[in-house]
Amino acid sequence: MNFANGSVLTVFRTFAFFAGCAEIVPLTGGPSDNRAALPVDGTQNPEQGALHVSQNELNVKLNEFFTLNDPTNTAVMNPNAGKLEVTSNKRDLSIKWDGPLQPNTTYIIQLNGTIRDLNEKNDTIHQFVFSTGDQIDSLKINGLITDGFTNKPSNAYTIGLYDSLKDPYKNAPVYICKSNDKGQFEFSYLKAGEYQLFAFLDTNKDRLPSIGEDIAYSSKLIASGDSTAFSHILASKPKNPVKQLQLKVLNPGTFFASGKEISESSLTINSQPVQIIKRFAADSILAVLPSSSNEVYTFIDGTDTITKIISLKDRNKNFFVSGKIYKNAWTLGDTLLFETNEFIEKIDTSLIIVEDKTKLKVKYDALFSGNQVRIIPKSAIAFDMIVDFKMGALRGLTNVNDSIKVELKTYRTSDLSNLKLNIESLKGQWVIQLMDGSNPIRTFFKSESDSVVNWNNVIPAVYQIRCIRDVNGNGKWDMGIWETKAQPEEVVRFDLKSKLRPNWDIEETLELKPNE
Repeated sequence: MNFANGSVLTVFRTFAFFAGCAEIVPLTGGPSDNRAALPVDGTQNPEQGALHVSQNELNVKLNEFFTLNDPTNTAVMNPNAGKLEVTSNKRDLSIKWDGPLQPNTTYIIQLNGTIRDLNEKNDTIHQFVFSTGDQIDSLKINGLITDGFTNKPSNAYTIGLYDSLKDPYKNAPVYICKSNDKGQFEFSYLKAGEYQLFAFLDTNKDRLPSIGEDIAYSSKLIASGDSTAFSHILASKPKNPVKQLQLKVLNPGTFFASGKEISESSLTINSQPVQIIKRFAADSILAVLPSSSNEVYTFIDGTDTITKIISLKDRNKNFFVSGKIYKNAWTLGDTLLFETNEFIEKIDTSLIIVEDKTKLKVKYDALFSGNQVRIIPKSAIAFDMIVDFKMGALRGLTNVNDSIKVELKTYRTSDLSNLKLNIESLKGQWVIQLMDGSNPIRTFFKSESDSVVNWNNVIPAVYQIRCIRDVNGNGKWDMGIWETKAQPEEVVRFDLKSKLRPNWDIEETLELKPNE
């Protein structure tokens, strides 16, 4: 089981440094190799752990020839003292910075894979430490960053400790490091104080958080001298504050619109109001693409105007029908859902043939709405079933469907399993889903009072359970909101202890530990 807010971020009062190369920390993901080029004792200036340093350059000789690997992105100085210039000459390494050093401050220069020897191209993590004051600061912060929805470790995130009153989007961090492939990170040689912990996935490699990049953060300030355990931070993609219309056309007859709040009165196409087929959220809809006498379509929503050229040839194509059916299987009582890329105006059931493999016809009810068709077989079937949409079975605004034949495995009640979940340990509102890999098979919306979930007639397989703590009661997972320091909603995963088997009744209990 994985828990999204287990207590894993810890702060330590420990101190250790070594002569030559400083301790190699695993947090930043660079592999440690004893054959890599290492500093020669007595050649580092200022020396490791030196006090009262005032110079703007560090020099050291390594024990073999080496090359530099992308020092702009692999060399970091904490706290930042300006732009780093890393150069090499045979076995000599020089690191310069163009800003002033602060008084009574410990500085750490970390080279994460910056140095590689000439032959094996081995690299390692070097850490050089010195102070402008009377002592070396000795505090550490360890932590973990995971994806708020998948619970997987978040690798290669830039983690920053910021001044408690500064905005990370506008100010540089006081200290910086990166998470490794296990999502772990570590700050060392910290000065005592309170910091805002903020992380971002630096996709454009500018060392600054940018709008749209995934982020993670602590809701409270972190004191570097505190021994209290903190919850690990959860990464999610922030909502884009730039409200701008975005479109994706699905020829021949529909389109997706998103990016800003959309209503039938606000969005027009060629000066005509939009016809919404399905609303996913306030800022996300599927809508009808109307017919036009030419190939120019102008979408207008407030100050946003998007013009698209859509060929008449594409608009006149027959539309497709796709089945939204789990594992192409059917059990008695199931509704078969089919979707199209056209707004359906009429269906001809004489052209929709449902039969089993022996050609025995199956009676059914058919419903249609928007771009969806639902087929509901009315009787039990002994053999696998075939649903055959002939061309013209569905008529849209300007054209008809392509033909499609879907074969479905038929399950009888005796082939299926029943699952009962005891969920008393999940307090509050939750969205509980039966998962086959990344596919939710069944969904239950738990209220404050629910203590049991019963899922009957489930296709036998090995399943997992995904539970989303539905804080705002909207029935879905919500990402974090940096402006209010709200965290992503908690996601907990359970592996069922038993495989669901034909004609079995399985009962299991979901146990959420008190501190999770």
